[in-house]
Amino acid sequence: MTPMRTAPPDAPTAVPSRLRTGFSLPELLIVVAIIALVIGLVIPTIGALRARARTMQCMTNQRTIAQSLYAYATSNGTRFPSPRTDSTGTLYVDGANVNSTTTPCWVRAEGAYLAPGGQFERPEAIENGTLFPYIGDLKCYVSPDEPTNPYLSQVSNVAVRVRSYSLNALLGSTRPDELPEFDDDFMSTTGPMGGVSTPLSRYNATTIGTVKSPQRMMCTLVEDDSVAYNNQGWLIYPQNPTWIDWPAGWRPDAITLTYVDGSTDTRALADPTLPQKWDSFGHRWVDTAGTDNAFDWRWFRDRLNPGVIPNSTTGFMGTN
Repeated sequence: MTPMRTAPPDAPTAVPSRLRTGFSLPELLIVVAIIALVIGLVIPTIGALRARARTMQCMTNQRTIAQSLYAYATSNGTRFPSPRTDSTGTLYVDGANVNSTTTPCWVRAEGAYLAPGGQFERPEAIENGTLFPYIGDLKCYVSPDEPTNPYLSQVSNVAVRVRSYSLNALLGSTRPDELPEFDDDFMSTTGPMGGVSTPLSRYNATTIGTVKSPQRMMCTLVEDDSVAYNNQGWLIYPQNPTWIDWPAGWRPDAITLTYVDGSTDTRALADPTLPQKWDSFGHRWVDTAGTDNAFDWRWFRDRLNPGVIPNSTTGFMGTN
């Protein structure tokens, strides 16, 4: 019998040449290209998902405020608190002050409740507002898109805004106190309200039962005031495209708001350059596009007090 031949222990093992050469350059380039493609697809998706999550959180915050506003009203004779942000609001009926006491404000930003210089609210301004007992969470007042959000960034505890949202100035007050010209009559010449003279101070929007269109009347809005904190209720002039206040343009594709019935909404600006114009020209800037072409102004105007402000009934039904 022929003895079996065995290789010495140190003899090299035969390995197919295919395994010894590793990846070729073309193969490496293909792998790198696939990885780059995957990254290119995933990163925008992650960014979009994060933006959507911020939008949802922003609407959730405002829904909580709107529901708290309703809870307050049901506990106080169906009367809403004042949308102002000082110690008291004033109630007007038929142009006359009928509030012998005061209407509590939802936020109390005054005196010791303001940071040094008076440009920024302290958390105490919110905590001493009439709605805080119904909300109970300071973070609920700040949008996740707020650039100075004190809960998301490391910034000074003085020069930050602890509140990103404002109430509709026509909800809880029959006239914005800081704008007495709103008590003047103005008339619509077209549409369902043509020929009807409607002074705002003669329409009572201070109680649950006197809101004509709760599913379309704005309740809260994300606001940006470049001066400092969002002072008083949010308002634009309804007769011409004058931006007295402006919505926050941090994300022009997703401006968030709620309605009186607690439903939420978002608005993508038809003119994405508006935030830059608001920053440049400030309060009471008149949109040069004119009444017919200022689509963003018309959209917000038609949600101030639908069915009461002239022309609003034609716009809020979806023609704008």
